[in-house]
Amino acid sequence: MKYTPHLRNTAKSGGSRRRSRLSLCAGVLALALSVSQTLAFPAFAGPAEEATVSSDEPSVPAALGPAADLSASNYYNGRLSDPIVKPVDKYSYEQMEQDINALKNRYPNQMNVNIMGQSADGRNLYHIIIGNPSASKHILFQGTIHGREYINVPLMMQQLEYLLAYQNTGTFQGRNLSDMLGQVAVHFVPLANPDGASISQNGEGGIRSEELRAQIQKAYEADKADGRTTADYDSYLRRWKSNGRGVDLNHNFDAGWDGLNTVAHPSSTDYKGESPLSEPESRALAALTDQYPFAACISYHAMGQVIYWDTENNRKETASRELAELVSKNNGYQILGSKGVGGYKDWIQKRENAIPGITIEVGKSTCPVNFSEYETLWKQNRAVPGIVIEYVLTH
Repeated sequence: MKYTPHLRNTAKSGGSRRRSRLSLCAGVLALALSVSQTLAFPAFAGPAEEATVSSDEPSVPAALGPAADLSASNYYNGRLSDPIVKPVDKYSYEQMEQDINALKNRYPNQMNVNIMGQSADGRNLYHIIIGNPSASKHILFQGTIHGREYINVPLMMQQLEYLLAYQNTGTFQGRNLSDMLGQVAVHFVPLANPDGASISQNGEGGIRSEELRAQIQKAYEADKADGRTTADYDSYLRRWKSNGRGVDLNHNFDAGWDGLNTVAHPSSTDYKGESPLSEPESRALAALTDQYPFAACISYHAMGQVIYWDTENNRKETASRELAELVSKNNGYQILGSKGVGGYKDWIQKRENAIPGITIEVGKSTCPVNFSEYETLWKQNRAVPGIVIEYVLTH
C-alpha cells in the first residue's frame, strides 16, 4: 500500500522572504506583548519551552498558546527541546516507571496516573489518563500484551508525552488540541505484560520470584520434549511472548476460548491458560475495559506492518474498518481481517457491549523488533492518537 506522507511546509525562501518572515514574527510577538495586560492567554501547564515547532516550519512563539495560528503544524511534527521519554533498545519497565513519574511531575494537572493491578511477579500495571476524565467519550491505547513486543512501550510513551507537551499549544488538522482533549479522555496502558517484557529483555534474571523462575524452566523443558523448540535457553527466553506464568495473555480472553486449541502446558507462547481471565494482567485489562465507556480501543503489537480490524461475529465491523482505513492511510500499513480467538480485540468486538478496535503490528524484523527500526515506526505511528481522537469526536 502506498504511503501517504503528511503535508509539511518545506518551501525554501530567499533572503528577502526570510527577512520578511522574521519581521512578521517579530511584529506578532511585539503585538502580543503590548496587549498582554488586557488579554489572558491560556496558561501552559508544563514548561513552555518543552513544545517547539518543527525546525522546517515557521516558528511561532509558544507563549501565544492555543490562540496562536498553528494550523500549518500538527502537534506530532513538533520537537521537544527537553523530552523525558528517550527511546533506547530494551526500554525497560523500570525506565517506563521512572518516565511516568517524571511526566507526572512536569505536567501535574494534565495526567492521572493509576495502577490497575499487579503482574504475577509483582510489577505495577500502569494506566494513565489524559484529557477530560469526565468526558462522555473515552479511548484506550494498550500495548505489549506479548512480552517480546516491548518496542511498543517507548512508542506509546512518546505518543503520550507529545499529547501532554502540546496540549495547550498544538493543533491537529487545524483544530486546537486543547479543545479536542477537553472533549475526550485518552487512556494509555503502555505495558500490559511487564513480566513477559522483562523475561524477553533480561532472561530468567528478569523475574524476581523463585517460584516463577522454576515454572519458566519447566516450560522450557516441556517445550523441548514436545519438539516445540530446539533453541538454547537464552534464545528461547529472548522470544518469550507469555506472562511470567507462561500464559499467552492474548489467548486468555473470553472470545471463543473454549474452542481454542493451544499447547496444553505453560510455554513461551500459545498456552491459553486454565480458564478465561485466569491471569492477573488479563483480569486487570478486562476490568479497566468494563469500567469506562470506551468508544475505541487500539492495541499495539509487533510485527508485520499490518492492521487487523475484524473478528468472527464482530458487532462493531463498520467502525473498526473505518479506524483501520484512517490509520492505514497515515502509516501505510496493510489492512487485514482476522478471525482471532481468545484475543483482547476479539473480546471487545464480540461482546454485548461491543467496542470498535484495531490491532496495529509495527516493525519488519522478527520479534524482538530490531531497535534500528524505531525511528521509522515512530514516524509511521506518531499521528495515530490524533487520528483516533478526531474520529471518535466526529462519530
